Amino acid sequence: MKTLDTVLARHRVMICAGSGGVGKTSTAAALALYGARQGLRTIVLTIDPARRLADALGLHAVGNEMRGVPRQLPIEGDGTLTAMMLDQKGAWDALVERHAPSPEARDRILTNRFYQHLSQTFAGSQEYMAVEQLCEIHDSGQYDLIVVDTPPTQHALDFLEAPQRIADFLDKSVVKWFVKPYFSAGWATLRFMNRTVGVLFRKIEEATGVAALAEVSDFFTSMGGLFENFEARVRRVYELLRARTTAFVLVVSPEEQVLREAEYFCRAVGELRMPLRAVVFNRVHHEFSGRGRMLDRDRLVALLARAGAQTSGEALADNFLRFEAVARGDMVRMEVFRAQLSKHVAIAEVPNFDADLHDMAGLARMHPYLFESAASRSRTSERAGPTFGA
Repeated sequence: MKTLDTVLARHRVMICAGSGGVGKTSTAAALALYGARQGLRTIVLTIDPARRLADALGLHAVGNEMRGVPRQLPIEGDGTLTAMMLDQKGAWDALVERHAPSPEARDRILTNRFYQHLSQTFAGSQEYMAVEQLCEIHDSGQYDLIVVDTPPTQHALDFLEAPQRIADFLDKSVVKWFVKPYFSAGWATLRFMNRTVGVLFRKIEEATGVAALAEVSDFFTSMGGLFENFEARVRRVYELLRARTTAFVLVVSPEEQVLREAEYFCRAVGELRMPLRAVVFNRVHHEFSGRGRMLDRDRLVALLARAGAQTSGEALADNFLRFEAVARGDMVRMEVFRAQLSKHVAIAEVPNFDADLHDMAGLARMHPYLFESAASRSRTSERAGPTFGA
């Protein structure tokens, strides 16, 4: 089974995509750690990691600052690991700082209620800022490997669709409409406008909490410089996402609903001409008894009794057999999904470990399952077994 060694060697950007709750953050952190240990200057852009993992990565406080991760494990040569946690509001504020035409316009925008809504709750805002920061880091040339943990959305394509969604919202014709002078008059003038237009603005008011359309108009007027260049920025985003040096790594769990959504994602990235290079099956249950081999319950109960089991042999046997049934289901679903993939897509299976992976040592436990080179170095190392209480 092809693993991720070749993918890592041939790509500068690795984007971990997938549904929420499948382990994208841990996978992204593990990929970045491995890159650093191979001697690469590596950065992982992560989205809201679990507290203990954030502590391990040195991300104790929310912010857009890049933080070097202490060398807790051996790292070759000049390899380094840097982590950055996306602060959605902070990233938008930084964008305003770069593109506002004047300090006065900047201050006006930052206190504008419409802007505050756009930067914190607008659909696609977090996903877009993740791509925006990816482009900025990529163009800086500071890193050999950039690993992106995409936002934990229910729809794996949100990350890819967000730039175009926001571009459509900020369409030039819409922007020009909003900066017309009559918007400063607010609702009084709108009473004389087309009924459909009135309904539209009431929906904007309900969605944003902004009662005065003058604030909306002021926002668009002040940010004209950003919007004029926005189409070019979106084109740059998609150029990077489609680049030969960019690899999408789809992270899935072997659950039917997750795999159904993943099938759609695979088709969509193909249509978008974006390179799906690897699939990581995470939290996989493996059969202890061997594929297709059914254990006799009564014999298992007798074996447990002879072994001196302190707990009820029947309860242990039932729990074990339930685990085996889950594992067989995982194997069948993964086989069906794998049959639809191109032979060029790397596949990795990471087991359902017996503990959460919340530190550098825990992340390193994933490496033998993700990378053949790591597996060959640790053939005799710990192998995660079934977790009977899971």
